[in-house]
Amino acid sequence: MRTLGCCLLFCLMLAVPISPLRAGQDAAPPPPCAAPEEFSTPDEPLVSVAAAIKHGKPINILAVGSATTVGEEGGHTPGAAPGTSFPYRMADALRTHLPDVQVHLAVRGGRGLTAEAMLPLIESALKEQHFDLVLWQVGTVEAVRGLRPDTMQETLQDGTQLVRDAGADVVLIDSQFSRFLRANADIDPYETVLQQVATLPGVVLFRRFDLMRSWVGEGRMDLERTQKADREKAIAQLNTCLGEALARFVLNGAGVGLK
Repeated sequence: MRTLGCCLLFCLMLAVPISPLRAGQDAAPPPPCAAPEEFSTPDEPLVSVAAAIKHGKPINILAVGSATTVGEEGGHTPGAAPGTSFPYRMADALRTHLPDVQVHLAVRGGRGLTAEAMLPLIESALKEQHFDLVLWQVGTVEAVRGLRPDTMQETLQDGTQLVRDAGADVVLIDSQFSRFLRANADIDPYETVLQQVATLPGVVLFRRFDLMRSWVGEGRMDLERTQKADREKAIAQLNTCLGEALARFVLNGAGVGLK
């Protein structure tokens, strides 16, 4: 249990470097934030976001998750500072791509929260105001603790139905890519749950794990090989890249093509 607890803390505070050019390399590598098409387009339209954009209304977004979502600092390795985590960077990117549209973001959650613990936060937020989009980052804590995948699935089904009944689109977000996490926890059952829930109407999955693994495989970013002195800068780069990728995912889902 101590090992798994350390795994969770480590994975929630991972950072990412930008790979340097190799000696003699003629062309610059692709931008570190470039995301393949398969990670940039949801499986179905985000109709509520599309409607808000079409009618010139503000896009109200709720992001719920654990430490990587809310941006918490702790331990000897700093995490993203509050206000700089990837949902905030996504909102910044949306404002850049949609200069005539207001984008409002509310963030709820905290370190070590499970889907069950997040559900009341979603319920409370939906009672406070209308949202067009809900981002729900989940699965890492359940995997590290070895919790029942079927319990997580039931919670996600209940939560996504609640969000859909409130008139919002749902984007589920899975774990960060980490070799350490894969070596110390069985994440596959929880990934399967997310994939299954994402087949429900109005629910899609942003595949953060696979996207980040592709960056590692292409030599653009590598979470576990950042020097300690570079960690703060690397975390900022990671959040910016994830935010941009998620913004493009949302805009493609809303039918807003980007060049």
